[in-house]
Amino acid sequence: MTIDEWRAEASKRYGADPLKWKFRCPVCGYVASVQDWKDAGADSGAVAFSCVGRWKTTGRDAFTKSGEGPCNYAGGGLIHLNPIKVVQPDGTTQEVFEFA
Repeated sequence: MTIDEWRAEASKRYGADPLKWKFRCPVCGYVASVQDWKDAGADSGAVAFSCVGRWKTTGRDAFTKSGEGPCNYAGGGLIHLNPIKVVQPDGTTQEVFEFA
């Protein structure tokens, strides 16, 4: 889907305020809003790309499953689990979490 289609779908589901948009981590299933990432101190590029648990002092390990709460999964690297592909205006594709 294009970035415009993705934004339209988010607005349809959660309203026009992007801080209220919600996404589900593909590894631990944790649901976080854009506001949650902001409150955790993550930069905007982390939203729907890496689990909000990466910015928490305690959290679950994405692959060993040890710990509690949101995990430390990052969308980049060797393992790409982000299921949605969003096409940017320049033609590049960004892989993101599904809407919650």
